Amino acid sequence: MSKYTKALDKNEWSEHYNIDILNSVVSQVRTNSVSIWSDELLKICEEGSRCLEIGCGSGLSSLWLAKHDRIVTALDYTESSVDLVNAAKEELELSNINVIQADATKDLPFKEKEFDYIFQAGLLEHFDTNEQIRLLANWKKYGRYMVSMIPNAASIPYRIGKQILEDNNEWEYGLEIPKHSLGEEFSRAGLSVIKEYTIGTEWALSFLPKKHYVRKFFEKMKKDGYSLDKYMQGYLLVTIGEEM
Repeated sequence: MSKYTKALDKNEWSEHYNIDILNSVVSQVRTNSVSIWSDELLKICEEGSRCLEIGCGSGLSSLWLAKHDRIVTALDYTESSVDLVNAAKEELELSNINVIQADATKDLPFKEKEFDYIFQAGLLEHFDTNEQIRLLANWKKYGRYMVSMIPNAASIPYRIGKQILEDNNEWEYGLEIPKHSLGEEFSRAGLSVIKEYTIGTEWALSFLPKKHYVRKFFEKMKKDGYSLDKYMQGYLLVTIGEEM
């Protein structure tokens, strides 16, 4: 089976997120140079809100929210990620973030409606549709709002760039299933979609070689004043919902 048709296992994820990247993570938070999705989460989650990140990976988004006075719980199933985020938490002297090791595919160690926001950025795309629905249905009982950020199937630069990387055997993230919408998945999980949109056009373009004609085309559109997120070309599909 191709490595692009199955999700990475725990050891493979640990190769991406471990203590070796501690300095990079801490530097990004200190210098306010985090990803666009971390900034977007800051807009979505109000100051003082209780936030749970499922599948925190490097912990950047959780650390960024904690730095800006959100009360955060960061969860991941790999020990390497938990160790990394705990170390970054200490380096950044953040007392309002708790890091937990747990399997997101099982019941979580929280009380019902313990959080205002539950979010994942880069997790659901590694599961098929039926499993996405099951996970969302399980997670919803722990919070008021559900926020999902997964790769956007409508983003032409991202899709072509990803195909080029796969063809060159350079793709590093295993199975990744982008979606045009998560409306049906949210609905079947008992969640009502409040808002759905895309972010990260620049990130989408970065998947392509700098001189690729598709990248040049979209860069020209941007230069001419077109908002590519308005045309759903952002790298990430953001879906915000609440329990029906």
